[in-house]
Amino acid sequence: MNRWTFFILLLLAGTAVKAQYSQEWVIGGRINYMNGGRVLMPDGERKKAGYTIKVAPSLAYFIRNGLAVGVGVGYEYTKDLRGRQHTGEIVPFIRYDFGGGQVRPFLRAETGWGWGRSYMKEGSDGKHFLWTSTLKPGVWIRITDRWAAEATFSSLQYKRVKATDLETDETITRDKWKFRWLDISFGFACIFRW
Repeated sequence: MNRWTFFILLLLAGTAVKAQYSQEWVIGGRINYMNGGRVLMPDGERKKAGYTIKVAPSLAYFIRNGLAVGVGVGYEYTKDLRGRQHTGEIVPFIRYDFGGGQVRPFLRAETGWGWGRSYMKEGSDGKHFLWTSTLKPGVWIRITDRWAAEATFSSLQYKRVKATDLETDETITRDKWKFRWLDISFGFACIFRW
C-alpha cells in the first residue's frame, strides 16, 4: 500500500473515531452504467462501441449537517470493440450537500486508485494502474429516517493510466481530462447513528 493511500485511510478513520458518537453514518452503494455509443465501421455498418458498468459500495460519515467524508470500493467492467477490462478501485471522497430538507443537491469530490487487467481480441493482454480525481453533481433524497436514494448525472474527471503490455512488457502512461454529460449512477443508503 503506498503512503498516500495509507495516510488518507488513516485520516478518514481518525475523523470517524473522533466524532462517531454525535453524527450519522451512511452505508450505501451505487450502480453506474455508461453506454459507449455506436461506431461507423469502414464497410458503412454501425456497431455498438461497448459499455461500462460499475458497482461501488461505500461507507460515509457526516462530520456535520451537509458535509460527509467516506470511502468507496468499486468494481468496473468495460467491454468494447477491442476486448474487455476489469478494474478494482479504492476511492476516498468528500460530499457537500447544498441546503437541507428531504431533497438535497450535492457535489461529490473523489480521488482514488485502481488496478486491473485487460483481455484483448487482437494483440496482447495487459494490466493497468490508474489514479483518478472526479467531481460529480447529484441529488440526495431522504426517503425515511433510515433510508435515502442518491443519483449523479454527469462528471468531470482527470485520469492518469499506466498500462503495461503483458507480452512485450512495454509501458504507456496517459493523462486526460474528460467531461461526461450522461454519466448516470443510482444508489441507496442506510443511515444510522452509532
